Amino acid sequence: MPHLIAGFLGPYLLAMACFPLLVHRRATSPGQSGMLLGGCLLILLSPWLISAEQPLTRFVAAMSAMLIAIKVIDAWQDLKRRSPPSWKEFLAFLANPFVLVRRRLPSEPPMGTTTNVLRLVSGSVGCAIGVAGLNALFDMDWQGWPFLLEHASKVTALMLAIIFGLCAATALWRLSGGAARDYMDHPFAARTPADFWRRYNRNVQQFFWEDIFKPLGGLRAPVRTTLLVFGLSALIHEFIFYAAIGRVQGYQSVFFALHGIAAAATLHVRSKNGWAALPSIAATLAFNLASSVFFFASVHAVTPFYSRGLPGWLQGW
Repeated sequence: MPHLIAGFLGPYLLAMACFPLLVHRRATSPGQSGMLLGGCLLILLSPWLISAEQPLTRFVAAMSAMLIAIKVIDAWQDLKRRSPPSWKEFLAFLANPFVLVRRRLPSEPPMGTTTNVLRLVSGSVGCAIGVAGLNALFDMDWQGWPFLLEHASKVTALMLAIIFGLCAATALWRLSGGAARDYMDHPFAARTPADFWRRYNRNVQQFFWEDIFKPLGGLRAPVRTTLLVFGLSALIHEFIFYAAIGRVQGYQSVFFALHGIAAAATLHVRSKNGWAALPSIAATLAFNLASSVFFFASVHAVTPFYSRGLPGWLQGW
């Protein structure tokens, strides 16, 4: 239990230890930049305090540690643009699970109490339906059914539970007085792969846009920088799964390579509206479900996801 607590609490304590380096302009100098990167590395190594016999717990801890490291990097990037945060502001930033780019939080549109209550109720109901459906799918005998049907059914139910659950959690946070950025913007309605990644996990998307894409000249060379961002995302996910299962499989690299190419190819595609958008929505959904086999192959290594294991062409990576 102490190791479990340390694995989840350690990243926050290490991030707080980085704070003195985040209040001086010299933090952008090579020496202090190296110290901050060293602090981020220690944050990312925190999940190893958790036993390797608990891969799912390690996986969750690795995701949490990665998000804390991203917040430290964002605060570091802030030094180039604005005044550093106060101690209180930095603690509030670390404690807020609905923001990764601190300077952009004040620009999030406010929502009234009625809207948040409706989102809390609808999100809770939708999440409950998604979880119930997922439980039913895991109890189902898939013998004789195609692997892709099991995959698509479980992934759809899981994503519905996550999307609605995050909607409810965000609404509850706002009702409690906190400021938040919505994690999702109806990703099932995406017209293209590029549109999907604008709608899905908007907090991480905002970090990549503000702290990686624009500083690297993405507005001048969007295709090249998009591919670079997806390559970085592949490395991040390979690291998270490596922390959980102790080996690099390569599945995440394949998944994000496919999506990076698809997103870069559809960056400037003009989407249609109304009924005319249905074919592109269906095509995007089919692409996401098919390609996500690679993503969930890693998930299956962390915790059993498929009743009959991976198909032969995916095994042994």
